Amino acid sequence: MEPRVASLNTPAFLTSSNFKKRMVSGFTLGPLALILLYIGGIPYALLITLIVALGLREWLRLIVPVLPLPLRGLFQFALLATMVVGYLSAQQGATILLVATPVLFLLCLFCYPQQAFWLAFGIPYMAGSGLALEALRLHDAHDGLALTAYMVACVWGTDIGGYLAGKFLGGPKLAPTISPNKTWAGLLGGMALSALLGYAVVSAFGFGSSGLMLALSACTTLVAQMGDLFKSHFKRRAGVKDSGGLIPGHGGVLDRVDGLVAAALFLALMQAVFSVPHSF
Repeated sequence: MEPRVASLNTPAFLTSSNFKKRMVSGFTLGPLALILLYIGGIPYALLITLIVALGLREWLRLIVPVLPLPLRGLFQFALLATMVVGYLSAQQGATILLVATPVLFLLCLFCYPQQAFWLAFGIPYMAGSGLALEALRLHDAHDGLALTAYMVACVWGTDIGGYLAGKFLGGPKLAPTISPNKTWAGLLGGMALSALLGYAVVSAFGFGSSGLMLALSACTTLVAQMGDLFKSHFKRRAGVKDSGGLIPGHGGVLDRVDGLVAAALFLALMQAVFSVPHSF
């Protein structure tokens, strides 16, 4: 049997097994996430809690590959407490987060003084972003569904546009010492598709000024890219390609949500401080 050869007119990455795995995983998990986003309430909160709990597990392993079970349990308990209380009140959830972070930092100082800061950072990083995702969808006084759908559209546009533009166009590297595969073309492609999808959501839900929302989409893209590069830096420090292997073709959960958690923190802050995007 002759080996399968890609068509000369078909980009090689479209026929790669990794790309096919990414497509299958995306079309399987994406619709489920969108359905739970639409439903909201407890199902949505449970999804977010599961995502950030898995993300925290992978983050801790990047910092200290083998962390004692009791310490891991304390981290997950702090995250769970933040999410449960945050479901009822974002402010009280933030209070738990602010108390738990320094306490866990002090505990880590005894066993891992050099890694204590970054271990404890996992709580504001994962629990904080989970709380932001809860607050945006469940506690927004205007339209949490529209705001969260806008954020997801921007992040997915950043990922998909960046991936396709980077593969098709290539060109100069964005941050070769941190993430060798990222290019400036990918960044611009991500910004373009993020603006397009964000505009589509704004038009569908009828909130915000189109021009200013395009600017916010560009900012969200940059934040999502910084979130990706931030995680990539720690993967390189740990000497691993992926943060985990849970999602075929995508690596770990943290590999898929690094941009989302950064964007969630950014938009939650913009909404809380400046009432953006609703004031647009």
